[in-house]
Amino acid sequence: MLRIKFVIIVSILVLFSPKGIAQLNWVNHEIEWMFNDELSLGDTVLNSNNSSINAHFVFEMLSSDTIQFGINNRWGDWLFNQNTLHVENDSYTFILRPIFNLQSGTSKYLSTRRGGFATGTIGEKFKWVSSFYENYQKFDPRIRNKVNRTNVSPGESEVKILDESYDYSVSTGGFSYEPSTFYKVTAGYGKNFIGNGYRSLLLSDAAGNYPFLRNDITIGRVKYTSIIGEFLDFTNTMSSDGLKRKKYGSFHYLDVLASKRLKLAFFEAVVWEADSAARLDLEVNYLNPFVLFRPVEFNIGSPDNMLIGLNGSWAAHSSVLLYGQVILDELHSSNLLNQPTWWGNKYGFQMGVKFHRLPIKNLVVLGEHNLVRPFTYSHKTSGKNYGHNFNSLAHPYGANFRDYVGVINYRIRRINFNSRMVYLIGGEESSSDVSNGTDIFKPYTNREFEQGYKIGYGEGYQQLFLDAKCGYILNPKYMLMLEIGYQSRTEWFKDTKENHHYLYGGIRTSLFNLYYDY
Repeated sequence: MLRIKFVIIVSILVLFSPKGIAQLNWVNHEIEWMFNDELSLGDTVLNSNNSSINAHFVFEMLSSDTIQFGINNRWGDWLFNQNTLHVENDSYTFILRPIFNLQSGTSKYLSTRRGGFATGTIGEKFKWVSSFYENYQKFDPRIRNKVNRTNVSPGESEVKILDESYDYSVSTGGFSYEPSTFYKVTAGYGKNFIGNGYRSLLLSDAAGNYPFLRNDITIGRVKYTSIIGEFLDFTNTMSSDGLKRKKYGSFHYLDVLASKRLKLAFFEAVVWEADSAARLDLEVNYLNPFVLFRPVEFNIGSPDNMLIGLNGSWAAHSSVLLYGQVILDELHSSNLLNQPTWWGNKYGFQMGVKFHRLPIKNLVVLGEHNLVRPFTYSHKTSGKNYGHNFNSLAHPYGANFRDYVGVINYRIRRINFNSRMVYLIGGEESSSDVSNGTDIFKPYTNREFEQGYKIGYGEGYQQLFLDAKCGYILNPKYMLMLEIGYQSRTEWFKDTKENHHYLYGGIRTSLFNLYYDY
């Protein structure tokens, strides 16, 4: 099997970032909802597929003039209306913004994130991003149990456990170069997100950061994206120095604006593991951005993990967007029809509706349903599953679930109201040795049966997550917000019911997504 070293690519990727577990933050859903009217203008073919490198430049797209404070005092204007530092001339730009989160609440809730991120341009074609923050965090019992088991904060990095609190730091960096309107290359430590909804079943930002190289080609109504990423298999330490085993993924995404209201996209991905020495290897055959993976996989006799999927959206009305996804993982049509509970029927789908650009300005209402069958995203080893850094590359719960998401967001100038509800039905793992199909890091060969797998198989689990908050935008240039809210998590598990809830408040920069609602 032809293989090449990944050293050259990784050297490029780390150009703007220190080594270690890194985090390049995807601009969060709240910004999308708060400024939906501006971000959803025009053809939406580009809105379903983006990288966290380029998403940092969303602030330049927002017209914050409408919520500017009229302050004559220089320092007051700098504090409430301007970037921390902004240098711009004909050759380059440099912008420095803080990352800050000081929130506390009842039930020992605490988050103290502090750091900064910088963005810049050189000429008109080159952009770069670099950021770093440290965090001291206390989670609610469910997330705390997950972190204690994995030593990884969801969507972030490996942690240092300090009794019931956790300390960790996150750094990132990357660049993009756009030599023409048809082509753009992006590289860095970061994330990619494919979809129109709150979740993504194809490729999401739920896992921690990873080095990636991305190519985007846009011709008219068609956008084609190829991504190569390097991931960590935290369940395997394959060398004496403790180096975690590497795994790799290659992703293709073809997005077509079929009509003014309809867009359709085809997705395919393959994940493979590195050699037994945990070193850097890359399968040459998967580097070709213009080849279909399935024939290549068959031709080289590969046992790697292959997934295909679809993404689509339809603007049924100027204020109504219908969207959805389908993910297929080793699906056999004959078994799907004749043996619907067969373990190998590995698939999932998403259906959603978004009401936006309504007569009530800056009101967004979203409803979404996701379903993923048991054993989807898993493989014979964790080195080939659809995960990274103990997190799923798709839905944060993994597999074997259905959930219902509801969001209402309303902004009046600098005041923002947000409420979110997630109701999830799944099956928790009942044994450390046997897989019920939920934990994608368990080999699917460790299953009990061949038949009988339905959504919720295993230890029956239900969760109702609620979060409601009111925020005031202190500075729109980097979304510094003064916030107060209420959060509740009710769980039904093994004939017991538990509820954990707390009031919280503080000041934070609303910059990226972190998912604790699963």
